[in-house]
Amino acid sequence: MKTIVVAAQKGGAGKTTLARNIAVAASQDGGRVLCLDLDPQGSLRAWWESREADMPAMLERDPAPEALRTTLTAAQAQFDLCVIDTPPAAPEWLAGALAAADLVLIPVRPSPDDLRAVGATIAAVNRARVPFAFALSQTPRAKITDEAARVLAQHGRVAPVNIAQRVSYAETGATGQGVTETSDDRASAEITAVWTYVKGILHG
Repeated sequence: MKTIVVAAQKGGAGKTTLARNIAVAASQDGGRVLCLDLDPQGSLRAWWESREADMPAMLERDPAPEALRTTLTAAQAQFDLCVIDTPPAAPEWLAGALAAADLVLIPVRPSPDDLRAVGATIAAVNRARVPFAFALSQTPRAKITDEAARVLAQHGRVAPVNIAQRVSYAETGATGQGVTETSDDRASAEITAVWTYVKGILHG
């Protein structure tokens, strides 16, 4: 089983949106996917509870951070992929969660504030010594998006497809869907491309 941790030490970066859509895309790709919500806000679980499809799965209760390794070990026989959502703060246990990852996905909005804030996340991931990749999220069609990609590329890999600012990402948060399950072809193409990129890293 591969494990993806979605992390960004800034609120509003789009962690939960990325986590749920990657999980759905991986499920549609034939994977047995488990979602874990380690964010006290519980947004990923709330989304999942409004969902009708069986995959991705969630446990009856999310593990306490100190029990994460045990939970992942127990899940290995049943699942191909685990996607973990994390809080925007940096609690002490986050280092352990990052260290459990095969890949850390870092969503970043193309704004000066977000680019300044991403340094703390990069430092935490580097301390954990795990592979990571950035995904530009909530992107406008503007020069600042290209500039943000260039800045991030100096620090690590950047997903080749941006996740644009689209209404369907917000709407599916309420309906329990992924955008790849809707009629929004552009959003679906974005997430499918990001998942294909991520899968290539995990199995490359």
